[in-house]
Amino acid sequence: MKFNFPSAGGGALVCIFIASLSWAHEIDIGHCDTDTFTQEVSGLKCDQKHIEFKSNGLPASGHILMEGIISTNQQFPTEHSYQFKINRKPKQLGVKALPDAGPIGVAVNGIPIFDPATQGPVNKRTGKRPSTLDAGELDKCGGHAGRGDDYHYHIAPNCLIEQLGRQKVEIEKKPIGFSMDGHPIHALGWFTKLNDIESKLDKCRGMTDLAGNYFYNVKATSPWAILDCFNSEPRRFAKDKFDVRLDTKGREVNGLPLKLTISAYKAAAVGSEICRTIDGIIPEEKILQNNGTAKRIKNESVQIFYCNQFCYGHFNEADKKPQLKGRVIFYELVTSSCQNEFDMSKVNMALVYDGPEQSYKGKQSTEKFKKPPKPR
Repeated sequence: MKFNFPSAGGGALVCIFIASLSWAHEIDIGHCDTDTFTQEVSGLKCDQKHIEFKSNGLPASGHILMEGIISTNQQFPTEHSYQFKINRKPKQLGVKALPDAGPIGVAVNGIPIFDPATQGPVNKRTGKRPSTLDAGELDKCGGHAGRGDDYHYHIAPNCLIEQLGRQKVEIEKKPIGFSMDGHPIHALGWFTKLNDIESKLDKCRGMTDLAGNYFYNVKATSPWAILDCFNSEPRRFAKDKFDVRLDTKGREVNGLPLKLTISAYKAAAVGSEICRTIDGIIPEEKILQNNGTAKRIKNESVQIFYCNQFCYGHFNEADKKPQLKGRVIFYELVTSSCQNEFDMSKVNMALVYDGPEQSYKGKQSTEKFKKPPKPR
């Protein structure tokens, strides 16, 4: 393209030059600097091949967790013992790898980042699994608690990005996380349109900066996508240890899927233990009665909680009987080891089941980090 510039002043030349570089960024690559990560990350160490750090899997206390979810597996965000190891020498793929339901990276606050899909069945028409966002499974920060009570993000972690702020995200151009293929994840354009690079991204939602560094960039608007494919070879990047929640008979709590509009989540010290509560409203369900019949409830206020193996309250699926049509659930309340200080005033006692024992329906999978997807 040919331009005609004025012979004096140079003002037009300067304006055009600046406009042409508004998207031509050079990202910060000081990934081993402690200020790249939040205070939730510990044990940061680096060498030429890897970045390693630890976290407990919980964000800053100011982040509002679980609120806004309308579909849940009755899981709670709990402390984990994560060890992350990010590859610093990404190996670019000729054929890009597509992520599936499961982890795709980690945020700079030490919280895992997952693909936006649920673990539901693949739609034969679209070839995709259901979206966690569309299913109402995500809170206001873009995450939820998974099968192992592990809090993780499925879309751009907006509360974290807001915590990092404009200075770090837009001006210093520091990452908000790292993909499991080793490339950093950024949020350029989140605070200012001048840094909007949406039209410059490739099919994986990535691009190369002025210095030749490849990075992904999250979408600042719905559906707040993080990455759509891996530009380089994804590798295992995390180990995790955590305590499984058990019921009174030592069985893993099964986490029954439930339509529940969550209005509040709280984790509080009660005596020597942490009690976690979720308050919300069940729009409609059939509840098992002590006499074996089912009662339909609508817009019912409930609380589920877990303090220990002998102090909890949650919903389970009732045994199938000829007289019970469709799914029927019941509220199991165990209080034999609850501390006196624990407040159960929000437990809906009218829903508590005290009839014949129901069979255990089996535990849900708590596998966190699957093998990396194969290139396609």
